[in-house]
Amino acid sequence: MKSFEAFKVSREKMDPSTRKMSDHQWQQAYAAYCNARENARGGRSTGSTGSGGSRRRSSTTSSAQGMHAPSTLSAPGALRARVRAESAYADQRLLVNVLSWVILGAIVIVAVLQAMMLSVPSAAGAVLLFGGVQALVVIILRMMVHVIIDIPDVALYCACHAQKSGVEAPAE
Repeated sequence: MKSFEAFKVSREKMDPSTRKMSDHQWQQAYAAYCNARENARGGRSTGSTGSGGSRRRSSTTSSAQGMHAPSTLSAPGALRARVRAESAYADQRLLVNVLSWVILGAIVIVAVLQAMMLSVPSAAGAVLLFGGVQALVVIILRMMVHVIIDIPDVALYCACHAQKSGVEAPAE
C-alpha cells in the first residue's frame, strides 16, 4: 500500500484538479483508498496476482460483495427488512410468494385465452380488464398476508428490543 505522500503524488498526476483539495479532503481520500485496498485484499482469491487485469476483477467483485441497501430506506422499511431477515416464518412467506405468482400467471393466461376466443373487441377488453382487476386483488392480498405473517415477528422483535434496553412493558 502506498504511503500518504506517494498516494497524493500519484493522484495529482492522474487528476490535476486534486491540487485544490484541502488537507482534510486529502485525509478522507487516503482513508477511502486504504479501506478500498483492504476490502480488495479480503475479497481477492489466492490465485490472483497483482497485474492490472486481476486488480480490475478483484475490485469488481469487492464492489459487488459490498453492495448495500440504499440509505433512503425509511425506519419502518429498515425494521421490516431486519425482522424478515430474522423471521421464523420465512417458509410461509416463500409459500405465499410462490402461490401468488402461480395464481397471477394463471389469471393472465386465462384472461388472454378468453380474450383471444372472443370476436368482439369490447368483450375482449372487458375480459382483460376483469383479469387485471383479479391480478390486482391477488397482489393486494399477498401484501396483506405478508403483514399478517410479520405481526408475530414484529411483536417478538419489539419484546426482545425492550428487554435488551432494560425497558419493561408498562404494568396495568
